[in-house]
Amino acid sequence: MRLTAFVVLLLVLVCPAFSSQSELGWLCVSPVPARPPSNVSGLLCNSGMLRVRVDTRDSIPWPRQESLKIDNLDLTQSHLVVASCDGKPIQSFRFHFSELKASGLCLTFQDTFDGYEGMRLWDAKRAPWCKKCK
Repeated sequence: MRLTAFVVLLLVLVCPAFSSQSELGWLCVSPVPARPPSNVSGLLCNSGMLRVRVDTRDSIPWPRQESLKIDNLDLTQSHLVVASCDGKPIQSFRFHFSELKASGLCLTFQDTFDGYEGMRLWDAKRAPWCKKCK
């Protein structure tokens, strides 16, 4: 018994990858329509240059037709999502995967009932528009 505990402790100390390896999650970015709705309040990017950035990664064009999966996000860390239009930030927020109790999340940019367009985060299991990311 003691020998087994010693071997396990030795492996953890000698190979730090075992002890520091984090579980990883993913973020699915659902597409926005190519033509914005007519009741745009200004947050939706009329030029078509809407982009999304997660943490310190490069910003990428917000998808127009198919969902986009962003992998390898640490489940234990806080993440920053920034939407920008023509290079200027228009909305940002921080999130933890633990807030939605999921390792797969869905990010949308949408109109809401009050006319506000903006980013929304969902558990991917409850977001049928992000099913293609799985």
